Amino acid sequence: MLRKFKLSALVVVTLVIFAACSQSEEEALNDAENRLKDAFLSTEINEENYSLNMLDIYKPEELEVSEDRNYNVIFTDGERPFVLFINEFEAPNSKWFYNNLEENEEELFLSTFENEDAFTYLHAIQSDEDQMEIHLGIGGIKMSTISNVNQVEEDVEMMINMIRSIDEN
Repeated sequence: MLRKFKLSALVVVTLVIFAACSQSEEEALNDAENRLKDAFLSTEINEENYSLNMLDIYKPEELEVSEDRNYNVIFTDGERPFVLFINEFEAPNSKWFYNNLEENEEELFLSTFENEDAFTYLHAIQSDEDQMEIHLGIGGIKMSTISNVNQVEEDVEMMINMIRSIDEN
């Protein structure tokens, strides 16, 4: 009986500690927003290291190019896609992609930043129980992926760094 009690107490304490340490969706998205804002306002831009059909881009080592069409590129990290869309007719301060966001009951987060040169947004929609769609755009360039709470901050930072590095040929 005492042994069962000790085991139960240990399980409860472990669950409480784990729950206290895990980040909520709201906290993760707020942290991602802060990373986005820092990168957006930064003067540092990652140097292009990969040439595609119509552009040069900074591509992190963990991403592979699975499809390269004119102004649409699908990168993958294992099974996870990172989809890049470019509307070549829109300037960096364009709100075209942002204005065309669909209203969605599952919307978790929407944030924007703007300066005299560019407009950016971060949009998150609940995808399923533990994942969310992340959409990040600057003007006429947008990148999307599926992320979970533990990786959303890093995904947002990687996507903004990729978008900001684009040099259209």
